[in-house]
Amino acid sequence: MEDGKFIRPYNSIGLEDYLKGVVPAEMPALWNQEALKAQAVAARTYAMSYINRTPDDTMSYQVYGGYTWHENSTKAVKATEGQVIGYGEKLHIGSDALFSSSNGGKTESNKNVWVGPELPYLMVKEDPYDPQAVWSFSVKKQQIDLTNLDLTKADTWWANTKETEQTPVISNIRAWLQKNGYTGKDIKITAVPHLSLHALTSGGRVSKGSITIEFIVKEKGKALQQSVILEDVTASKIRDIIGLSFMKSFLVDKVDTARDVINVSGKGYGHGVGLSQYGAKKAGEKGNTYHEILAFYYEGTSLKQAYEPEPEEVEPVKPDPAPVIPTPIPTPVPDPAPKDETAPAIKDIKTYYDSKTNQVKITFDTNEKAKVTVEVKDEKEQIIASLVKGDQKPSGSQLAIWDASKVSNGSYSFEVRAIDSSNNASSASVPFSLTKPDTAAPVIKNTNTSYDSKTNKVFLKYEINEKSKVIVQVKDAKGKIQATPINNAEKNAGVQWTSWNVSKVSNGKYSFEIATIDRNQNKSSATVPFTLTKPDTTAPSINHIKTSYDSKTSKVDLKYDINERAKVTVQVKDAKGKILVTLTNNAEKNAGIQSASWNVTKESNGKYTFTITAIDPSKNKRTTTTSYTLNKPAAKNLTGKVNATKLNVRSKPSTSGKVLGSLKKNQIVTVITKSSSWYKIQYGKGTGYVHANYLTNVR
Repeated sequence: MEDGKFIRPYNSIGLEDYLKGVVPAEMPALWNQEALKAQAVAARTYAMSYINRTPDDTMSYQVYGGYTWHENSTKAVKATEGQVIGYGEKLHIGSDALFSSSNGGKTESNKNVWVGPELPYLMVKEDPYDPQAVWSFSVKKQQIDLTNLDLTKADTWWANTKETEQTPVISNIRAWLQKNGYTGKDIKITAVPHLSLHALTSGGRVSKGSITIEFIVKEKGKALQQSVILEDVTASKIRDIIGLSFMKSFLVDKVDTARDVINVSGKGYGHGVGLSQYGAKKAGEKGNTYHEILAFYYEGTSLKQAYEPEPEEVEPVKPDPAPVIPTPIPTPVPDPAPKDETAPAIKDIKTYYDSKTNQVKITFDTNEKAKVTVEVKDEKEQIIASLVKGDQKPSGSQLAIWDASKVSNGSYSFEVRAIDSSNNASSASVPFSLTKPDTAAPVIKNTNTSYDSKTNKVFLKYEINEKSKVIVQVKDAKGKIQATPINNAEKNAGVQWTSWNVSKVSNGKYSFEIATIDRNQNKSSATVPFTLTKPDTTAPSINHIKTSYDSKTSKVDLKYDINERAKVTVQVKDAKGKILVTLTNNAEKNAGIQSASWNVTKESNGKYTFTITAIDPSKNKRTTTTSYTLNKPAAKNLTGKVNATKLNVRSKPSTSGKVLGSLKKNQIVTVITKSSSWYKIQYGKGTGYVHANYLTNVR
């Protein structure tokens, strides 16, 4: 009776009959006799190490198929009966008679696979007989994209969400997790982001490896993110996780992780120490005897006779109807304690928000003593708090507290990591939605205004810290509403933009009035002043032009309006366009009524033009003309009396002028004008000049 639950049957059998069940289970029974003989001798030698012990029927000892004997393999066992592999004075090498399916073309040293000294008959060497069978496996780095999955509501998608690859490799990884800390857990593999195999032995085989497994565990309707990180563990550990049928040996040719798929390839099947079964087959086919085959794979050894063959063939021992339980059962020799390569389990994770203390509490269990780290991350995966920093914690319930008083509501995650004394690491990620009662008004910040001359719009930029309904109005300097760009629109937290079309608005001082109301009716407002200064592209206006003639001063007065400050030039042109006079020359004038006057004393009646040019500070220019007809009244003629006996009349107002004739004393003449000391008078049908000293009573 075993464990008080079931009966364990034992098969008590002689060594040679035992080998008749081992050889066809370890090597195909139809292979050539020399290969089968080599296998029989190696199996017999190996079995000598557990005489008087109780082996099982698995690879832990040798695969034993029971009474499924085969004629061809039985023949090989009989032909080698009692023969074992010896070395020096040793009758047999016992459990050092190692063998594997294929060494991939190169044998491996026992020291590179197991602890202990290197044996001279199990050295590294090239194998010309092994067919070097290749193997490969692949696994996609990402298996499930969690981006659009609500981890707090796993029941809504769990059943319909599967790994990208429904392959035995993924199944093996999942099964390994369930055997190592996650027994009975519903697990999905989300990613295998890292796999490496390294630390080559002298036989060219990998001895170390690292792997990261990310997965989710469903607990109470939530999907908890977790990971197992194994760094520099034995390559056999990695092989256990992937599966012996896929990573068939440690003779790895390539590990390609450059893309989104990890590809691993290699040669051989098994540890590669000692006899290669496929190599023995090939050697036998080439004519080598089993003596030569064994001498090659166990170099320096010799065949020895452990016991003499039975004189007569013994019929197979038939099992009794009932199992025979030997008494007493030999006590098995315990194997050395295996190295701990199992990562700590993190489970039963719970979170709770305490509104009184404004704290979030996280509790979880660990199954062994470990150094624990607990961090809080925001939506951008940035660490915002470290609650536990690698503290040594005993196995059992753990507690960490996060002060959330200065943190906004939103989505966060707790990242829990545990590292045991053997440096096995595991981690778990737990999403948490923080929802504190809202008593704070929305914050309006980072306001800014800018004018775009191309679109003739003013842009307002601002930021709000939470989702709110927003009103934005534009007011002028007197507080009058000019526009409402946003009218009670719901806006999410973040940067906001709005614009105001100012194409029909004058330059001046304005303000944007921003009002916000959050979902809890908390209100806030902000005023953003803005001075509108659109570039001037309009030329000055020149209006209300008027002209008038003043006969007393003999001047023409010009009046006009300009609508803005400008530099003004006013000119008078005759009928032929010739400039006669410039009344105002590039003079700075303010907006309003302007004036200029033109002395026309010496001008003849006729048509003239006033040209007014105004240039504003933006270099916008306008020129306006107005016509004017000069019509001065005829001047009253003056007369004078000659007081000289004889007064010469000359052609010009000078004594050098030609004498045109002369006047008598007391003669009355018509005076036209006076120029300095000369009078211009009417003389005959023309005019002439006389000296002013010789005319009296000119009036």
